[in-house]
Amino acid sequence: MMKRVLFCLALAGMLLLASQAAFAASDITVTVTLQQLGVSVDPTSWSIGTLTALDSKSTWVSSNAGKFTATNTGNIAENIAIATSATTPSTWTASLSAPGTNVYTLGYGKAVSPFTTEPTYTLFTSSGALASSVAAAGTVRFDLKFTAPAGNSTVSPQETLTVSLSATAS
Repeated sequence: MMKRVLFCLALAGMLLLASQAAFAASDITVTVTLQQLGVSVDPTSWSIGTLTALDSKSTWVSSNAGKFTATNTGNIAENIAIATSATTPSTWTASLSAPGTNVYTLGYGKAVSPFTTEPTYTLFTSSGALASSVAAAGTVRFDLKFTAPAGNSTVSPQETLTVSLSATAS
C-alpha cells in the first residue's frame, strides 16, 4: 500500500510539473514611436534697415555658411519648405520675377564651401523647396536676399513680412 501511495504522489508531482511547464508564460514588449515633424530657425529676425527703390540687401557674408540655420526638430527625415506671406500693413506683394510698384522679390540661397562667393538666390512667394531629406536633428544653412519695390503707392513706407518654414515627411 505504501508503494502505491508513493507511486500516486510521484505521479501527481510529475503531472503538476508537466502542467506548470505547459502553462509557462512569455511576454512580448511592444514599443511604438509616432512620426513627429518639426522645424525651427535661428535667428528669427532680420532687420534690413532703409533701402531706396529697387535696392537689394542680402544676409550673405563671405566665409559664412549662411546667416540662418533651419533645424529638423522632428524624428524622421523631412523636406523643408520656405514661404513668405503678405506684408503688414498688407500693401506689398512678393513676385517671382521682378519688383514693381508695391512688389518686392525675396530669395533664398545656400552658399557652397569655402563660402567665398555669394549664393545664387531662388525667388519664392507662397512656397519654395529649401531642402529635401534633412535627417532628424539635421540642419540647413541659408541666406536671404530682399529687393525693394520700384515704388510705394501707400502712405506707409515701412512694411513687415513673415518668412515661414514648414516640414513634410520625405
